[in-house]
Amino acid sequence: MTRPPVLLNRKGKLSLIHIAKKETGLSDKTYRLLLEGAAGVTSAAEITDEAQFNAIMRAFTALGFTSWKAQGKTTSCPRWSDTWGCTEGQRAKIEAMWKTCARAPTDKALRAFVKRIAHVDSPVFLRPPLARKVILALGGMMRKAGFDPETGETLTP
Repeated sequence: MTRPPVLLNRKGKLSLIHIAKKETGLSDKTYRLLLEGAAGVTSAAEITDEAQFNAIMRAFTALGFTSWKAQGKTTSCPRWSDTWGCTEGQRAKIEAMWKTCARAPTDKALRAFVKRIAHVDSPVFLRPPLARKVILALGGMMRKAGFDPETGETLTP
């Protein structure tokens, strides 16, 4: 007798079920009916195997739910690339602002700053939203150093 496949990545899959519930706008009662009808459980915590998870996700798909992966949206970055994940304008602005206001304008110091602000290991992994966050932080640094973040000119007292 073969056992059903065990539910791998349980925490992630339970999260996906709850995201699907929220995005489809189901009430708690309707959600529990969907679980009961699709997998024979009354709570996502009762899911024990892949077949139950897949049945529940098929039910959510029938209601119009699509995951980010299915929509083609991912947050991954090219791992071994010299190009940054943000726009060229953002890259140029970050580099110019960094050279203007940093005490030690080295690549190593920039990587450490980006890691502290955006929580990514290198500027290569900056996506546009994270690049905006870095630009805002650099703007604050420039003001403290006495420079105008927009023009790069020295501020007059």
